[in-house]
Amino acid sequence: MSETSKYDFFMDELNSLEKQLYGFVQKTFELSEKNTRLEKKVHQLEKENEVLKLKIDEIESKLNNSLFNDNLSFSNESINLEDRDYLKTKISELISKIDYHLRS
Repeated sequence: MSETSKYDFFMDELNSLEKQLYGFVQKTFELSEKNTRLEKKVHQLEKENEVLKLKIDEIESKLNNSLFNDNLSFSNESINLEDRDYLKTKISELISKIDYHLRS
């Protein structure tokens, strides 16, 4: 091999390495930006989750106050058995929906 062909070979290899390095740098930059966006989204969702938890606590508190402090009880005189079962089912469904939304 002559000196110029060795030089050309090394220059081609160097150019190839530079292209690979540039590709890796670009990919790293893109991944870093994507990671930053995802971290912001996670933070936002955590805040929303906290707000929803506070709303649930507030609603539960109001419900407890209205049921127990206003002397509303589920005695046999106030609600019959079918209505009581229906209410239990509806409350369970609502709790399941709220739980699903909090977990997603």
